[in-house]
Amino acid sequence: MGPYQFSERSLRRLYTCHKYIRLTLFEVIRFYDLSVLEGIRSTARQQELYHLGRSKLDGIIKKSKHQGHIVDEEFAGIDLKTGKILRDKRGNPIASLACDIMPYKQGTNAFSGDPKDNARFYHMMGIVRGVFEELKAKGRVDGELRFGLDWDRDDVYTDQTFDDLPHFELIL
Repeated sequence: MGPYQFSERSLRRLYTCHKYIRLTLFEVIRFYDLSVLEGIRSTARQQELYHLGRSKLDGIIKKSKHQGHIVDEEFAGIDLKTGKILRDKRGNPIASLACDIMPYKQGTNAFSGDPKDNARFYHMMGIVRGVFEELKAKGRVDGELRFGLDWDRDDVYTDQTFDDLPHFELIL
């Protein structure tokens, strides 16, 4: 298996995320193939997902971790087209503290709804969690991760009322 690499589209999305998310996923892609679906998200996009029922956060009163969060420059997202750090309207460096990813395998549909395809998300997020914990033990990342398949982080998946299988977020 592997080595795998991100597509140009996945890279553009990944680079909008916090440096710790990027470091983690660059390790994962070395041996597990995945696609980055979304990093930073505009308020309009957040509201669209809220109205579609794909998010519980409206983007205004309750903001998503996908929406730009002020961070130190070294952790900021980067616009790969310009090479510049992402900034809010006031010039503060920002990054998405969340990332949506999916397991990639040509000819398959991770979103089919089949229980075996759903299981691929749990497998993938276990890998992400393990890599993050390894990087944390080495002092390369900090914080915790929370997954949309286990919001309360208790490793019990049957107590979830809202499953967001592609989603994980950084808690600093």
